[in-house]
Amino acid sequence: MKNLQIALPYNIESLFQQYYRQLCLFANNILRDEAQAEDVVQSFFAGLCEGRNTLPEEENARKSYLFISVRNNCLKQIRSEKTRNRYVDQLDKDMIEEQTVMDAMIQAEVIHQLMEAIHQLPKGCRQVLHMAVFEKLSNDEIANNLSISINTVKSQKKRAIQLLKVRLNAHLLMLLLFLLSE
Repeated sequence: MKNLQIALPYNIESLFQQYYRQLCLFANNILRDEAQAEDVVQSFFAGLCEGRNTLPEEENARKSYLFISVRNNCLKQIRSEKTRNRYVDQLDKDMIEEQTVMDAMIQAEVIHQLMEAIHQLPKGCRQVLHMAVFEKLSNDEIANNLSISINTVKSQKKRAIQLLKVRLNAHLLMLLLFLLSE
């Protein structure tokens, strides 16, 4: 690729030659990013070439103008990045919140389907399974609460699972078995 040379008005070209490196170092001290610093300085000089800015006649005023302008452009860059980062952070936060809401909705729907299926079980199976899954009671505790034998609790659980195998899809059945194992 060929080097492109842009013909600048003499005074701007000489300013570029004289101050470019110095302004890049100055901008890099503000931005802490060499490539960004060079972009800011190049954009500033491009603006000068396009006539967007006029330079003071006096040498010291011109030098001050160069540094103040580059500093201001660096600050604009920082503000722009902060705004962009805040937008991205908010977008990420919204996506996380949205995903959390979706997860909660899915979980509520799955539990609702599971409860509907359990509600359709015969009374004995329903009571035992409800106590095991939602109240987290052990077989002994269920037997004591219902005044039945532990073997009856086990057989009611087994019968409930067999009936639910027919009514539930594989995912819901896995969830039920997971809840029973906790």
